[in-house]
Amino acid sequence: MNTISRRELIRAGLLFATQLFTGSNVVHAGSKKKEAKEPAETVFVVGAGVAGLTAAARLQESGFRVIVLEGRSRSGGRILTDHSLGVPLDLGAAWIHGNSQSNPLTKLARRLNIATKKTDWDALWLYDFDEGELADHVYEKIDRKFEYVLEQLYEAQEIVGEDRSIAESINRIVKHTGTKGVVRRGLQWYLTSYIETEYAVDFEDLSHRYWDEDSAFSGDDVIVKPGYSQIIKGISKGISIEYQHVVQRISLNAKGVSITTNKDLFKGDRVVITVPLGVLQGGGIVFEPELPDKKIRSINRLAMGTMNKVALRFPKRFWPKEAYILGLLENTTKEMVEYFPLNPYNGESVIVGLARGRHARSWEEKSKEEVVEEAVTDLRGMFGSSVPAPSASVLTAWHSDVFAKGSYPHVPPGGSLSDYRVLAKPIDSRIFFAGDATTASYPATVHGAYLSGERVAREIIKSTSHPESIDTEPGSDR
Repeated sequence: MNTISRRELIRAGLLFATQLFTGSNVVHAGSKKKEAKEPAETVFVVGAGVAGLTAAARLQESGFRVIVLEGRSRSGGRILTDHSLGVPLDLGAAWIHGNSQSNPLTKLARRLNIATKKTDWDALWLYDFDEGELADHVYEKIDRKFEYVLEQLYEAQEIVGEDRSIAESINRIVKHTGTKGVVRRGLQWYLTSYIETEYAVDFEDLSHRYWDEDSAFSGDDVIVKPGYSQIIKGISKGISIEYQHVVQRISLNAKGVSITTNKDLFKGDRVVITVPLGVLQGGGIVFEPELPDKKIRSINRLAMGTMNKVALRFPKRFWPKEAYILGLLENTTKEMVEYFPLNPYNGESVIVGLARGRHARSWEEKSKEEVVEEAVTDLRGMFGSSVPAPSASVLTAWHSDVFAKGSYPHVPPGGSLSDYRVLAKPIDSRIFFAGDATTASYPATVHGAYLSGERVAREIIKSTSHPESIDTEPGSDR
């Protein structure tokens, strides 16, 4: 069994000192609303994901009239809890990263009495295609090489240019380690898990300069036992949501904003845009007048990664009961899948496989049966030919999803963290932007989206001199 933890290495200070931010002191769902002293302005929120629902809740608490326009027939966006395998299964976001009290999601989960369960990143079982289960002394060798490569990556990060991909640096450093055989395959697996799976992208498409430059909350990573949708349910309570309204056009004029959907025309004072980066890049929403050139450039300089999941239910467990993560070592990691058994969380014989980047997108071009067979072949490579066929399965396709166009954003070569900040800037105090691509501190996270919703609510309150009911730390998510 392995002794490495990709996150604990960082927290222990071996390689990188993580900057911790203090969480906001906010008014949450269920708190008393302030009565508006003047006629309420109407604010439309485009998108019923975490950012949109949080902004809507805060603005409604402050007396604004708020209407959320959502293209799907459900709320949650890239949070989706599925029950078709008989257990709560999060097909999108699954973890609360850093369960300290400074993380607003931790506070919210506790306030809503939603149970969570820690992920033990150390409980990793790796199997080599040629040599079987790895022995402890092999893990130790891989650990040392992995620490060395990370140290070199962090040192080089200080001098590399913005156009440098992390692939160039990794290839050079790994080559100098002189590793061969199972240790080399293990090192490749670690790096792919730590970087590519974490960012839902291939090394070639990730900036080295801005890799791991975001902030993090302290504490453990935890899954939401009844499913993340319970948090969505808690945030959205009492909010007016118009479903299956696909926003097509947003027009700005002297009196306010007009929003054209596939069903109707809405007019109001302000609008909050919370659609994912991939949707903005795809031009699904037309802006009149066009967005500022600087904002368009930043939208196009950022990129959307893809993380797809295949979930398999088996008649009984055939893997180690204590395992939280399973992996198969091969000569290449191009089609590597990271497997997460669910029995440590709920006792069920379900395994979830995670694929990233190009490999994840390739799944969307295959049949479900082909993807399931790929996963079963991996598991048989670990545990032998007696591994049975799964009794049921679920497969995601986030890249093809017209309301997502991917899983979460990252900075590719040529981009910058400042592009997140540019995307977050409002237009004429009428059009505002929130979401996981509008925070440089916590991009690509649920808590980042949550904090961006609070930030945009503050911006609207400030721009209208409206009585404020949100006591938060200004700029905490920017």
